[in-house]
Amino acid sequence: MERVIGVREDGGMHLRAAAAADLPFLIEMLLEACNWDGTPWYDEAKARGDDHAWRYLDGWPRASDFGVVAEVDGSPAGAAWARCLTAERPGYGYVADDVPELTLGVSPAFRRRGVARGVLTEVIAQARAASYGQLSLSVDPDNPARKLYESLGFRKVGVVGTSDTMVLEL
Repeated sequence: MERVIGVREDGGMHLRAAAAADLPFLIEMLLEACNWDGTPWYDEAKARGDDHAWRYLDGWPRASDFGVVAEVDGSPAGAAWARCLTAERPGYGYVADDVPELTLGVSPAFRRRGVARGVLTEVIAQARAASYGQLSLSVDPDNPARKLYESLGFRKVGVVGTSDTMVLEL
């Protein structure tokens, strides 16, 4: 049975827990996150072949993984999920083994409709409910999503390559 997390009446957005069956959509959202500026840096084959990128979904879902999928008028619109990575196989926004790293993507047709804020707010609530102390992420300084992250309390704590690592204290 599907667990409904919440429904927003403005725009008909439905939020639900991400499940194993959502893997194909999460792959699409990983590609949206990787290709945030419209440049097709990654396709599914390249993401699966790049251990650093694929570790965000490899074996989805692990016991400690959590996430949310947004649907608008019955269509998948966006998703956010988090998983703990290790120092041996860190993510782009790795902080510590016990700090889940967030990934977020929104389908282009549903941008600027509150989907990103909706899924991110719910993943933050899931992290708090699981008693995590922080959430981390990696974002390019020019990515418009950065303003959303900052508005919800994420703060820059470092730089890896050309991207900023941001952390939210829970």
